[in-house]
Amino acid sequence: MNATDDGSGTGATPRVLKIGLVGGLSFPSTITYYYRINREINSRLGLAHSPRIALESLDFQPMVEAIAARDGASVAGQIAGAARRLQAGGADFFAICCNTVHEYADLVTAQTDLPLINICKVTAAETERLGFTKIGLLGSAFSMEESFYRDEFTARGIEVVVPEADDRAFMQYSIERELCTGTISQATRDRFLRISNDVLAQGAQALVLACTEVPLVVRPEDFDAPVIDTVHVHTQAIVEYALAHAGAAEPVPAAEAATAGAGRA
Repeated sequence: MNATDDGSGTGATPRVLKIGLVGGLSFPSTITYYYRINREINSRLGLAHSPRIALESLDFQPMVEAIAARDGASVAGQIAGAARRLQAGGADFFAICCNTVHEYADLVTAQTDLPLINICKVTAAETERLGFTKIGLLGSAFSMEESFYRDEFTARGIEVVVPEADDRAFMQYSIERELCTGTISQATRDRFLRISNDVLAQGAQALVLACTEVPLVVRPEDFDAPVIDTVHVHTQAIVEYALAHAGAAEPVPAAEAATAGAGRA
């Protein structure tokens, strides 16, 4: 396809690859993905430009149940099916708007040839670029306890600290019952803040918010330490790919804005 063809037939607009999103995992974070991708593309291209986005929004509850049952085949099958529908709808690549299901990313990519922007890989790469060697990982119990996220950091020489077991269980419960519905109590926010500070007290140089819902309750301004928002890192990487691989524009390095609060000591 012509790098200056936007799909309208006019050839007048720099082409941006069509972005595929697997969302609904959960719906509040999917809204954040859609907004941030549109905002960033518009800031790069100006005028009234916005990206072409195909969204497959899934019912998260069956996915939650499959994850809890450790049914990776079911999780991967649902995601891969969504990816195939995105591809049929013209998406040039795709991203999954959820950290936890990336445990099964290899099973997903084995079932589709549509390129995947993997949130775990781009987050670990950005953490390394920033020079951190020990981070606090805050996310679902699965992201904190299973190896799929930790392995990405370990491969880059980055030590990972996670909360205590009872705090991990509390975070998982809160993510499912509150954060995924967008309803967050002050008591939940207070405990998340205490958990975060406990992790920092263990020597973590930065906090990695490895759940797309955690930024809804933990904010960069809450801490003196740097906070790496994986949704921000991921959406920046999605935009970079959509622009760079279409020849639409000279992309601004994602590293310039890939973390929130990373400049603070």
